[in-house]
Amino acid sequence: MRKFISVFFLFIVTNNVFSQEIDSTNSVNEYELRNFFVTTNTGILEFLSIGVGYQINDDFSIALKGSATWIGSSAMGFPNGASGFGIKASYHKSILFFNTTSIDYLVYFNSTLDWESKKQPWNLGYEPFVKGHYFEFNVGKENIKKNGFNFFWSIGICLSAAKEAHIFVSPSLKGGVNFNF
Repeated sequence: MRKFISVFFLFIVTNNVFSQEIDSTNSVNEYELRNFFVTTNTGILEFLSIGVGYQINDDFSIALKGSATWIGSSAMGFPNGASGFGIKASYHKSILFFNTTSIDYLVYFNSTLDWESKKQPWNLGYEPFVKGHYFEFNVGKENIKKNGFNFFWSIGICLSAAKEAHIFVSPSLKGGVNFNF
């Protein structure tokens, strides 16, 4: 628990140091929002994600992404994985030390489950095209006002509902990098 608190505190301190803006009374405090951005992150259940997004206005952004997640454990204790494509919608307003709330949705198209052993004799050759779904709700800190590389983090809860696997609910802790254009 101490390591989790230490890592969480490190995220907060690091993000505050990198996101401070210089405010001078002699200059006009104008900023330019990002238009497009590319993003990559890693987390607890969603272990790799890459996406491209667009900042719609001051409050909303949307991103298309491809991700790989864990979906459960196999007989040897190693987790099964799944990957697919989805969308991330974010709302940007400051609440305490968070400034972003986001919802992610993925459709799994690939998984490491053994579909050959699950085929029924009357369904020869049948393997489902959509192999499940992934949902995630997060709050975090993300910089949408500076171009270039920006670190972000988020915490929340996620749910993986892959076919032929148990529903997997997990806390979410993510860290990643955006490149804002």
